Amino acid sequence: MQQGMLSSLLLSILLALGMTNAVATEMPPEKVELWQQSNHMHDKVAELLLHVVEDDLDSLNFSLQRLAFPQQEVARYLLLQKLEQQEFILTPKMAIFVEQQKVMVPTYQVLERGDGYEFSIPAFNFPAIASRLLKRWKQDQSTLDFVMQAERKELELRHWLTEGSDYQRQTREKLFVRELDSLSLEAVDSLVQQLTQEVVVSWLPSSEVMVRLAQVSEDPQVYKLVWLMKVDHHSQNELSRLAKVGDTFAQQQIMQAANNPNLRQQALTELTRIKPMSQEVKAFLVTRMSNSDEVSFVAGQLAQQGYSTWLSELVSNDKKVKRGAILKVLSQ
Repeated sequence: MQQGMLSSLLLSILLALGMTNAVATEMPPEKVELWQQSNHMHDKVAELLLHVVEDDLDSLNFSLQRLAFPQQEVARYLLLQKLEQQEFILTPKMAIFVEQQKVMVPTYQVLERGDGYEFSIPAFNFPAIASRLLKRWKQDQSTLDFVMQAERKELELRHWLTEGSDYQRQTREKLFVRELDSLSLEAVDSLVQQLTQEVVVSWLPSSEVMVRLAQVSEDPQVYKLVWLMKVDHHSQNELSRLAKVGDTFAQQQIMQAANNPNLRQQALTELTRIKPMSQEVKAFLVTRMSNSDEVSFVAGQLAQQGYSTWLSELVSNDKKVKRGAILKVLSQ
């Protein structure tokens, strides 16, 4: 008895999902194209789209169910295609509708033939479009949650970036990097303070997250933390980006980066390329040329950038620099 009830229940579900046409029917590719280009079908989809805009799930399903096959399947395909092309924002009701389309089994198949093989693919693959729409909808929901929590200053960064599986954490990091610049200055500052106001820094996000926070906030303390972290391509790329920006703030961050032994040569090289060179950068490089471990490298880079005359003046007028090392560079 229970087994019979279960069978009836499963049958009811299949009927509700519109899966009664379980047997695949082959359709020639030419006919598929004709259906997709049909003016009549596009007019019908325009009517269905009104139900979507009105968020009327019942009317939408009723209108679809009234269509005969293959018109019904073509309509589902063209409607979802239209929603995807227009990047339509799904309401909760329409998300349910799209979820229903995702689990349906298309009736019509196209036979693909190749060199020694053949296989069938859906003629109107609306479940694939539904899957993409749902993926984007879930991403939109996550984005909205992130923005709202951040703007309300309710986003606890450490918890948000560390909880869940590796996949969930990576997804949140990508969301953070992608959406951070959409936040207000106040919301960004609130996130900055969670990292910079700690007396003892016990945790930091990944370098990718830190670099993005530094870029958007332009906070010197965040940059200071970035340069203290283990060097990777994110910090190296940020150093290159700052050099291209080249304003006073960017130059100050490059000078700060030179304190990291693994970024030192890149930072010093970028500083020697600055033209015209500010007095602040000149003073910084002079200080570096008073260090016996760095003078040869800095002087060599300056000579390559056309600063030989300035180097000669330093040898004559500044007793703090390592004159012998500079003269050796100039003699090469």
